[in-house]
Amino acid sequence: MIANFATVLIGLWLVYRAIFSIPAGDMSQIELTAAGVAIILLALWARRTDFMTWYSWTNIVLAAIILLLAAAQRVFGVDPLISFWMVLLIGIAVAVTAMWSMLYRPKNVQAPSFP
Repeated sequence: MIANFATVLIGLWLVYRAIFSIPAGDMSQIELTAAGVAIILLALWARRTDFMTWYSWTNIVLAAIILLLAAAQRVFGVDPLISFWMVLLIGIAVAVTAMWSMLYRPKNVQAPSFP
């Protein structure tokens, strides 16, 4: 649960940095790499307590996309507008997925009994 809470905070931080960077979406490769690695590590840690594993797999894939964006910025110089939308949407998706994983705890479901 702590890992999911930290992942929510990182997702919100990505959204904040995407919106309030000058120009919008112009984050450094170091920030993107640190966020991507942190999300991957926290998602791996959260897998131990998650009810379903697709939450953490989703966050791992989104973090890998962030790492690819950081590499593309380094190699090709991605336009800040593209970076803005990618970081904004990935930050929202990471935060929502981690929050969902943190809050979703199903009741004890019993198998139906046949007479």
